[in-house]
Amino acid sequence: MTNFEKIYAKVALKIIKRCHGAIKITKHGKIVEVYDVKRHIWSDGLAGLIIKEECRLANLKEWEFANVRGYVIKELLSKSDN
Repeated sequence: MTNFEKIYAKVALKIIKRCHGAIKITKHGKIVEVYDVKRHIWSDGLAGLIIKEECRLANLKEWEFANVRGYVIKELLSKSDN
């Protein structure tokens, strides 16, 4: 049995790395905008698509995407405190 929290955290770090950390969030943890390097655009609706693509590459199920989104938000909020 694998530790799913570690997998979610790894995928979240891949998402942040893919966007070069260019993800704008509010203080309360809502994703506002994200920059996708592959498409070269800023978009407010693109965050979900990037999360889905990276989760599918990691062979995660669709119901696990929300868990990864939570880890992305936690990681970004912890970086903003530093």
